[in-house]
Amino acid sequence: MIVRMPEYLKKAGIAAAIVFLLLLLLVGLRLNSVSSLDRAVSNALAMNDFTAGSLFLRTVWILGSPLADFIYAVILSGLLYFSNLRIPAIWIMLTYITGIIVGQILKVAIGRTRPAGHLSGGYSFPSNHLLAAFIVITIIFVLILPNLSSNNLKVWFGWAAITFGLLLIEAGVYLQEHFITDNLAGGSFGIAWVTLWIWLYEKYARRLHDRIPALKYDEI
Repeated sequence: MIVRMPEYLKKAGIAAAIVFLLLLLLVGLRLNSVSSLDRAVSNALAMNDFTAGSLFLRTVWILGSPLADFIYAVILSGLLYFSNLRIPAIWIMLTYITGIIVGQILKVAIGRTRPAGHLSGGYSFPSNHLLAAFIVITIIFVLILPNLSSNNLKVWFGWAAITFGLLLIEAGVYLQEHFITDNLAGGSFGIAWVTLWIWLYEKYARRLHDRIPALKYDEI
């Protein structure tokens, strides 16, 4: 199978699910201790004036937006689709789209307001930016890194993806788009969501391959 569950991701996915559920509970209960932590981190990291650093983090925020991540997912899915890997290609898009839909439902259900410095509307928890970005980053770890021929390239590519994710967490707080717990929840949910969909792929991809005539010559 092209899409396989690495042992490290199974453990990371379980840990990420626990972190997300814990944050969901704490934020949902609207505990003062959580609000105080969010405000303290925001006050420490929030942008006070325009600098080269703020421009850099704004660029990171744009590159990690749900729209940008959707484009990355479409490109990766398209490459697989035209390589007779249509089931993995469909899997990427289903994983991404369903993750964003569930994330948006959670946003409305929790109804957490944005930080005071945020100018536009909408709810804050979990961060769709981080959710979308970590879905794509986790897919990269599952599909791209194992197929790179050079170990050095795997290491550099992997660290680049992780670094981008961490910068995105910082950017969300710095630009006053989200609280730190919003970003951590979005990232952890993204990892857990891909882990769930890998499990579904391993369970059902072979059945789809065997039962749908149009896919019987495709690799899975």
